[in-house]
Amino acid sequence: MAHLPADAEKLLAVSPEAFVEQRKLLVRRLRDEGRADDAQAIGRMKKPSPVVLALNRAARDRPQAAKDAADAAERLAPAQLSGDADGYRKARGRMEQASALLAEVAVANLSKGKSASDPMRRRVADLIRGALAAEDTRQQLIRGVLVEEVEAQGFGAFRGLTMPAQSRKRGRSEPSKSSERKRRAREELEAEIEETTRLLKDAEKRVRDLMREQETLTKTLASLEARRDRAS
Repeated sequence: MAHLPADAEKLLAVSPEAFVEQRKLLVRRLRDEGRADDAQAIGRMKKPSPVVLALNRAARDRPQAAKDAADAAERLAPAQLSGDADGYRKARGRMEQASALLAEVAVANLSKGKSASDPMRRRVADLIRGALAAEDTRQQLIRGVLVEEVEAQGFGAFRGLTMPAQSRKRGRSEPSKSSERKRRAREELEAEIEETTRLLKDAEKRVRDLMREQETLTKTLASLEARRDRAS
């Protein structure tokens, strides 16, 4: 976010299908205001994944949960390093509780009333865990301005962190970074396909409605012209 104008924050919590149009409108407004550099920066802004946008919306809808999760995460490492077992348990419990609420809201944003898949839940859990692992991304989570999916690397305090409806079998090896990237790319593609399919169905319905309206207007016009001819 450091290289983007503050106006960019408005785009980071819109629905995936609205992002491109909202970006165009914002670029146009900035140009009209004479802010050519800001407009150019916004125009180059990449569309975040649906998971990122959903978590940003969740953080803005539940700001206290985002702050609680970030504050607790910040206390985990010092408690672990100092051997404060009680402080560690309390911080972890608070973080997991706040993270669970964020995950629930983010998954609801993604599933849109449908049953959420396990891969979707895992991806949300991974993103929350990654965002909480570093100071800069914790602050982005609190503000709901994450721009990309991040992974929790090198933070022992987060190992084994659980999220709602997510389980892992003991003894199961962690996937490689390459396979993890492929999995995320595949899930993002599936989400985009699902959203595009929905938009296509909506468009097809609008076309059918317009065709019915055209047929009605054609009949009405023919009837009016016939009345005009009879009156001549």
